[in-house]
Formats: sequence, structure tokens, C-alpha cells
Amino acid sequence: MSQMSTFNPINITYTWDKENFEKAFSKSYTHQFKNSARRYVGWFFVAMAQFGVVAALKGGSIGLLMLSTILIFYWYVGKKWLLYQRARKAFEASPLQNSKIELQVTQEGITQEDLFVPWEEIQGVVPVENDILLYHGQKAFYIPESAFKSIEEKSALQRLAKEKGKLFHV
Repeated sequence: MSQMSTFNPINITYTWDKENFEKAFSKSYTHQFKNSARRYVGWFFVAMAQFGVVAALKGGSIGLLMLSTILIFYWYVGKKWLLYQRARKAFEASPLQNSKIELQVTQEGITQEDLFVPWEEIQGVVPVENDILLYHGQKAFYIPESAFKSIEEKSALQRLAKEKGKLFHV
């Protein structure tokens, strides 16, 4: 005899404000950087800097050292700052700025207003610290822990995502 479980829809509600934007950017950037082969590019720049130090000490040439130092600064500081500036401008121009976001999660998929996304179209649900990143298309959608009415609802979303093969851990 199989046991049939009843899944109660999960209602998620939060305000897409500057605080949530800041958290979303930081967590999404960190997650994408940590889970990408691009993170090794920085190591290459550090290796270049080491060769640059040797070249500067042996031959007095500082060209490689200067280039690698600029690349390291860009890779670890400048790139994030530039991406943040672009994301901040998009947030400030967004019609969703300071609006209430309401999602409903069911066995079939996720609904926001008139938009329904079936589980098959969701790339993944990623718990990041206490919050969740939901990947759909080329975008990551941030869901803060405070958007859930209870820890049980957040856990139910993660169980459902796992059941659908969409839960990924960092």
C-alpha cells in the first residue's frame, strides 16, 4: 500500500528592496564565482605575478609584474565592483523596486502573478546560508529566509526541490 502525501502550497512573500538586492547580489556573485571554472583564472594571474617578481629581481624588468598586478586587482576587486554597479543601476531602474514579491510553490511549479513556471523549466534551487537562490533561465532569483512563514515551509520547499531533482548544495 503506497502512502499518498498531501503537499500544501507554500506562499512566499517579501519586499524587493535595497537590503534584499544587496544580499542577493552578494550571495549570487559568491555562489557563481565559487562554482565556476573561472575562479582558476585568478590563480593564473597570481602565478604570473610570481614570475613577474622573479623577472623584476633578475633582470630589472617590471612589465610582467605590473601587468599581473593590474589583472589581479581587476579580477578580485574591480570585476565585482563593476558588476555591482551594473546590477545596482538595473535595480534602481526596475519597476519591481520596493514592490512586494509573492510566489506560490506547488507540486507542479512556481507561480508569480500570471506567470507559471513548471519544475521542468527550473534549473535549480540552491540553499545559500539561510536564504535560497532559485535559477530559472539565465537568472538567479533570491528568496530571503524571512519570505517564508516558518522554517517548516522553507524545509518543505527544499524537500520538494530535491524530489524534483532540482536541489543543489553549495
